[in-house]
Parts: sequence; C-alpha cells; structure tokens
Amino acid sequence: MRKKILNAKELLNYLIELDDYYGDDLVNITLHYRTDFDSDVELITGVCEDTFDAESNNKLESILFYNNTND
Repeated sequence: MRKKILNAKELLNYLIELDDYYGDDLVNITLHYRTDFDSDVELITGVCEDTFDAESNNKLESILFYNNTND
C-alpha cells in the first residue's frame, strides 16, 4: 500500500483550521516530528525552501522542516 504524502496546501489548510479554532493560542504551540509512532519526538526549529525542479530550477518542489539546536 502506498503511503499518503502530505502536501504544502494540505498543511496550510490544517494550520488555518487550527488557527480558526484556537486563534492566537497558536503562537504558544511548538512543532514536533517523529519518523514513526514508536520513535522519539524531535523539535522542529525551522522551515525553509528545499528542492526545485531540475528543468528550470524555478518551481519549488519541497520544503524542509529542520531541527537546529545550534541556533
């Protein structure tokens, strides 16, 4: 079975939905990730543009969430 891949629009829609429900409380919510449900929780400390298309190098294809504890 193929895994569902979350796209940026789905993430944005989810965040908008949370914002509509929780409002200003979103500024107090931290972001975490796991590689699977049994792994340790890691803090997301930033997000940036990641890869662009090979043909024109102008079309954004992915964003990257990262954990940089040196900041």
